[in-house]
Amino acid sequence: MNTHSFRVVLVDYDDDLFSPPDWVSKEMLRHGITWIVGQHRTPEAVREAARECDMVMIQSVRLLFARPIIDQLRQCRCIVRLGIGYDNVDVGAATQRGIIVCNVPAYCIDDVADHALALLMDGVRHTSHQDRWIRAGRWDRTGSRNARRIKGCTLGFIAFGRIAQALAQRVRGFGMTLLAYDPYVSNETIGNYGCQKVEFDELLQRADFISVHCPLTGDTRHLLSTREFDLMKRGVFIVNTSRGPVIDESALVEALRFGKVWGAGLDVFEHEPLPPDSPLREFDNVIFTPHVGANSRESVNDLYRTGCQIASDICNGRWPQGVVNPEVRGKTSYAYR
Repeated sequence: MNTHSFRVVLVDYDDDLFSPPDWVSKEMLRHGITWIVGQHRTPEAVREAARECDMVMIQSVRLLFARPIIDQLRQCRCIVRLGIGYDNVDVGAATQRGIIVCNVPAYCIDDVADHALALLMDGVRHTSHQDRWIRAGRWDRTGSRNARRIKGCTLGFIAFGRIAQALAQRVRGFGMTLLAYDPYVSNETIGNYGCQKVEFDELLQRADFISVHCPLTGDTRHLLSTREFDLMKRGVFIVNTSRGPVIDESALVEALRFGKVWGAGLDVFEHEPLPPDSPLREFDNVIFTPHVGANSRESVNDLYRTGCQIASDICNGRWPQGVVNPEVRGKTSYAYR
C-alpha cells in the first residue's frame, strides 16, 4: 500500500481552543500521511474539501455531516468525530457506503467532570455572581445570602458513563446521597461509585441537584421537559455538560420563573452560540459557559493524539479504536486486520 498517497482532512474545528497543535502535522508525516486542515462551514465547502480524501475528521459539533455530504465522498474509508458525541454525523448513511465512523470516547473525561463540579459549586456558593458585583464596584455581602450547604443533599446523575463516574468519584467525600439513572449500566457498576441505581422518575423526585450526562439521541432530545420539571423537587439545581437539546429550554425557563428550578449551570444550549434574545439570560441564578467543558491543554493533545492513531491504523489496514458502527466491517471494500 502506498501510504504516501493517504490523505486526511480536518474539515472543521472550534476556533483557537480546539485547533490542532503544531505537532500533529509532523506526526501525520511520520506515518506517511498527507494532513490537510481547513475551516469549512458550508455543505458545499465540506464536500469540495473532503471529496478526494481517504479520511475525514470533524472536531466542531457545529458542522452537520449529513447524507448529502457523505454520498459525495468518493474514496473515504473513515469519518472521525474528534470528540465523544457523534450526533452530528449521519452514521447510517456512512454505514451504507461502507465508511467506518469513529469517535474518541475517552476524551476529556476528567475535564468535563471538573467543569460540571465547578458549575455545581458556583451555583451553590454564587461565586461568579459576587465576583461581578465587586468588579462593578458593589461591595454587597447579600450576594451570598442564598448559598446552600451540599452536605446532606442528594445529587442525581442522568446517565452514568465515564464522565458521570469521574464526577461521582470527585464528590464522594462531600456527604451527599448519590443517585444514578442509566438503563445501560449495571447495579454493580453504579454501586462501585457509591451511587444507588434508581428509575428516572424517582431520581427527578429525590434529587436536590441533577447533573446531565446523556448523549443526544432521538430518545434523549428534550428528555427534561415540562413533565420532568413538574416531578422535581422545588429548588432543584441542574447542571448540563452533555448536549443542549437534552433540556427543553422553554420548559426550563418556565420552571425558573416559577421557582421550581432554583438555578442551573449550563455549558451547552439548544442553539449555540446562545441567542442574544434567549430568555435564559434574564436569570442571575443561571451560570453560562460557552461549551468549553472539554477544554484543557492536556485534553486537546489527547484528542489529536488519538486522531493520529486512528489515521495510522486505517492507512495501514488495521481496525481502529472507537468504531461506533462495527456492522460496517462486512460492507467496506477494504480488508482490516
